[in-house]
Amino acid sequence: MHITLLEPVATPLINKFYQQHKGRGRATKHDQNWVVKAPDIIAACRVQDKEGELFLSSVLVAEDVRNQGVARALLTQVIAYQTNTLYTFAYRHLCDFYQRLGFSNCTLPLKLQPYFNSYVAQKRDIVAMCLSK
Repeated sequence: MHITLLEPVATPLINKFYQQHKGRGRATKHDQNWVVKAPDIIAACRVQDKEGELFLSSVLVAEDVRNQGVARALLTQVIAYQTNTLYTFAYRHLCDFYQRLGFSNCTLPLKLQPYFNSYVAQKRDIVAMCLSK
């Protein structure tokens, strides 16, 4: 298992993974696009710069390798790489997982609130969380 930050030119690889596994994410070359390879991509996530705030999104692990510590390994490396507060919108049933990684419930910066409101309007059961650096 190898965890890596993709070069911007490799962005189509992460989008292909999201599409194959019915993920909602759509990576751009401006994102930090992280993947786990074994040797093919088995997990991915993005860290976006949303108006100066770091936002973790689109965390997805291939169904056949879930519950094996892949997401924990990926996010541990992603977190270690960051130098500023990292925000995420965690599905409520995954809050304990994110808390074990160091995230806690938080009040969002005003810049991120419209994104949160949009997801809630889509009936996503999410919680605003952050990890301060």
